[in-house]
Amino acid sequence: MKNLSTKAIVTIGVLIILAGILLLSSNYLAGKKEAVYEEISISLLSEKDGQTEDNTPQNIEKEEVPEEPNPTYNTGDYLGILEIPKINLNRGFYDKNNEYNNISHNVTLLEPSNYPDEKKGNVILVAHSGSSYIGFFKHLYQLTEGDIAYITYKNHKYEYKIVNIYNENKDGDVTIYRNKNKQTLTLVTCTKDSDTLQTIYIFELQNIA
Repeated sequence: MKNLSTKAIVTIGVLIILAGILLLSSNYLAGKKEAVYEEISISLLSEKDGQTEDNTPQNIEKEEVPEEPNPTYNTGDYLGILEIPKINLNRGFYDKNNEYNNISHNVTLLEPSNYPDEKKGNVILVAHSGSSYIGFFKHLYQLTEGDIAYITYKNHKYEYKIVNIYNENKDGDVTIYRNKNKQTLTLVTCTKDSDTLQTIYIFELQNIA
């Protein structure tokens, strides 16, 4: 009985050690996953004159917005140029503090955004997808994983490739899932044929020319 009890104790001890190893491994892997993927909750609501203004990209397919064939913006003040050859998109965007950096008029650089030359940063651009002159992202729905986008910034051309596309509820916030060990580009717009969803396109930097 004594030998049996000793064996039982040893067996229990081994099981405890194995359980500990598995637990530590699980925590380690979870930590590695957290180090690679991050969730950033970004409010698209801004305060203006004491009132809350919803800057979330809205579905404007049915809105009657007048055409503006000749915008009066000073294009020489563009911070960068977004280009997506597949959908013939070539549009400048302004710095965060520029008065024209407004989703009601242009492709907009969100406040939490980094700049293209920031290591492991994330450039976040939003725009409408309706049929009016401000529907700059109206053809994003045609993109698929592997498609390419470019940003021209400070005399360099940054090449990005889509690695993920997903939808979320359009509720004033957007959660971004990306590899935070890489430089990324995130585009956000409303989902085609939906009044309640927004689509997020995640690109990763491939090359700088």
